[in-house]
Amino acid sequence: MNPLLKPSMPSEEMSEPDHILVVDDSPTQLRQMQIVLEKDGFLVQTAVDGKNAMQSIQAKAPLMVVTDLQMPEMNGLELVAAVKASTPSIPVILTTSQGSEEIAAKALRDGAASYVPKRDLNNALIPVVRQVLAVNQAAQSVREVAKFAIESTITLRLENEEVLVPKVIARLELPMVELDLFDEGERMQIAMALDEAILNAMIHGNLEVSSELRQTDDGKPYNDLIKKRKGISPYMDRRVIVHMHASVDSATIVVRDEGPGFDAEALRDPTDPENLERAGGRGLLLINAFMDEVHHNDRGNEITMIKHKDPSQSQDAA
Repeated sequence: MNPLLKPSMPSEEMSEPDHILVVDDSPTQLRQMQIVLEKDGFLVQTAVDGKNAMQSIQAKAPLMVVTDLQMPEMNGLELVAAVKASTPSIPVILTTSQGSEEIAAKALRDGAASYVPKRDLNNALIPVVRQVLAVNQAAQSVREVAKFAIESTITLRLENEEVLVPKVIARLELPMVELDLFDEGERMQIAMALDEAILNAMIHGNLEVSSELRQTDDGKPYNDLIKKRKGISPYMDRRVIVHMHASVDSATIVVRDEGPGFDAEALRDPTDPENLERAGGRGLLLINAFMDEVHHNDRGNEITMIKHKDPSQSQDAA
């Protein structure tokens, strides 16, 4: 059985998280998201605002939280902060609408894992939920800590297979855990940035499949072209190189594909919150929100992402 689908046994017998908590003060949108998630097999609980959501989380931790931004009592931004402070291992997905771009961008910087535009809930909610759950579950599987580690470097050469990505992220998570680098919430955000960067390198870089095809015929042309190019040259022969260097102070991750590259300067500004509501550039917006420094090479086939440890974390630990 797919571990992301609801279990067959009653939820009250489960000690592990088994449901998604959906938070929205609009009964209509709350019900819409509940229907979409339950149709895909997820267990769902609901809350009408952030305060109500925190009470639900304290009673039983969910797999994740999907929340609106504009709510009474405690809004989405305050909920993200509260979840990060109390249970940083629980990922939070935002639902965004036009006019909420600035607060959504801040929420992403402050701890949210991803977002879904409200206008695209029916099509985009399930793929984003599955992406975040897969990344989070892979990250949570890392538990070993090497007490005396001070530095780590790893280089991977990957085939263009999306199924590898969560396992790759779990492998790259290990040195960060060993080095006590970042908290759980920050490592989750780094994992999301890695997921976007590696998938972009595989699909858009090596296979040269445009994200615009996802908007056509429920994404069938997009998926068909990916499948086709995995079996023909030169696309099938290209690889993705992932290199990470981690120390007790920072992590630097370089992802390079072997495709023709692109003009990075021609992209929409990935730091502009208005791009939250646009179909293209979603991955780069998330990467820029989650990492401290992001650079592209001149050819456009390599991205360097850097995350620095907050000095206060070291001071608190001391």
